[in-house]
Amino acid sequence: MGLDSWLTEVSERERSLVAGLDTLHAQVMNGLRQLSTRVEAAHQRVDSKEPERILRARQALDVPVLLGKLDARDFTSLSRREQRAMPGLWREVGLERMEWFLARSPESWPRLVRQRLRDWSVSEEGPLQTAWAKLAGRCPQDSRSLRWKLPLPIDEILGPQGPGLFATHWKERSLLEAIEALRAAGVKPNTAFAGHVVAEYLRRRLQAGRDVSESLTFVLSGSHNQAWLPQLAAGAASAIPLEARVAVVAAALECRASRLLSEGVRSRLEESLVSKDSVFGDPRIKTLTEAWTQVRQRSPRAFDDFLSALIQQDLEFFFERAMREEDRRRFWLRYLGSIRSTTCWLDPATYGELSRTAATLPPEQHAAFRRARKLSKGRVSAFILSFERYVVVEFSDTGNAAFVYRHQDLEKKLRGEPVESSNDLSDGLYGKFTTRRLTHGVRWQDRFAQALLELGIDWDRRPKR
Repeated sequence: MGLDSWLTEVSERERSLVAGLDTLHAQVMNGLRQLSTRVEAAHQRVDSKEPERILRARQALDVPVLLGKLDARDFTSLSRREQRAMPGLWREVGLERMEWFLARSPESWPRLVRQRLRDWSVSEEGPLQTAWAKLAGRCPQDSRSLRWKLPLPIDEILGPQGPGLFATHWKERSLLEAIEALRAAGVKPNTAFAGHVVAEYLRRRLQAGRDVSESLTFVLSGSHNQAWLPQLAAGAASAIPLEARVAVVAAALECRASRLLSEGVRSRLEESLVSKDSVFGDPRIKTLTEAWTQVRQRSPRAFDDFLSALIQQDLEFFFERAMREEDRRRFWLRYLGSIRSTTCWLDPATYGELSRTAATLPPEQHAAFRRARKLSKGRVSAFILSFERYVVVEFSDTGNAAFVYRHQDLEKKLRGEPVESSNDLSDGLYGKFTTRRLTHGVRWQDRFAQALLELGIDWDRRPKR
């Protein structure tokens, strides 16, 4: 009995010891995870402050004096601030000086890699970009301050095809994972490189025939402080380089033109792309902004399809909701390919009524309503159809004629004043600004078509969507 008791006691002590060791192991592992999380958070804070620190250093340093020290090959004369700011001054320093400096300051290699990622640009000359990529690619892979967790060579990522290579590697994973991988390497989502990665990721998903709804939802969500598309809050997007935003918008339009995007996401995308953005603006205006011009150059067919869809939505919204004229809607839809832009002006009563029922409108008409403008007085709404040389103004009341103006004549009539009522857009019975006054009556469609044809406006013979 004594032996059995002793064995039982030893067994219990052994179990207690094992349980204690398991608890200690769990506590140690939990502590290591917390430590790793805190270290990663500290690294991210340092990375987020690095661009501002480099900017302050650039303003405080005498760059010509610094370059003189490098030319004299006097490394000992470089202060700690000058050494830390060197990767941020890569443009002024140049390849030869930077190579000499890095040979004597190996701890600066990771900072050069991160700086080149931040400053990556599609406009940089290919040979020069490749040369810098090869130099940065010599960074020691075992450097703990590099934190490069991607199974791709640094010189390839920093080269001209870098965003495409990165996107190809991650196209089977979510866009969130790709952006988080960049963040782990010290690259914030609001850099040009990250923007181009997003654009190339979307294109490669399209090429593979994969649904892009989830990816574009992430882009539109505004999470992780990204603002790759035009936003209602212009200040949030002001830090993102224009070339990266143009690339993302062009790729998003290509996604919109495909069948690999859900209707809900397509509507959200269209609404975001015509928001009041200080750089992009409204693509339906007569003269495109520089940003939209670049988008059109990158993806002409996708842009034209997008613009045509916006115009069709506005046209159908006005003639169905504000005017309730099915024959006019069908008539002007024939000119969809010739219309350059549209503007919907709603009288106060109609605007208020639609505001109360906006939630019940179809998504595309709800977006068209948000783009409509409100007149301050009057009981008649107006719809402006802008062609290459002329402007046609239709009114909601059936008894009103349609007026055809030259662009410059309508501008003269308005004299730079805001439009307050439909009367501001009407030229009366014997107006001096209008080119044609077209009345609705018997066989009005034929008369309108003939009058427009005489002005060089022919109806679009392409099949409608």
